[in-house]
Amino acid sequence: MKFFDPYTLDLPLLGGLVRAQRLVVPPEVVMKIRSYRQACRLAWKLRAIRNMTQRTLAEHAGLYPSHVSDYFSVHDQRRELPAKHIATVERVLGNTVISQWVAQQSKLTVLEEMQAEHRQRRAA
Repeated sequence: MKFFDPYTLDLPLLGGLVRAQRLVVPPEVVMKIRSYRQACRLAWKLRAIRNMTQRTLAEHAGLYPSHVSDYFSVHDQRRELPAKHIATVERVLGNTVISQWVAQQSKLTVLEEMQAEHRQRRAA
């Protein structure tokens, strides 16, 4: 598997390095998502590079193409995107829909995240 810089992606189809700018979806949209699979499908639908194929996503995220097609399938019985790959997939797709949905499900607010981060820094 290839290591990915969290700030740039080498996307040959665009002819060079692209700065990773990820779309953050409004909370009211995230609240309407009913399942993890729906969050994954919306992340795919909102991909920054419209002509990106699932095979291209697999190549840039270091995933198997056959697994990627399952992750975004409409069929609930297919395998789901493992949590350990969420950050990489979101970086390649250019949005944070999946992470936002997971955070919303755990009722974690941005303020709580900032408070926890602040406490960790003070403890270190």
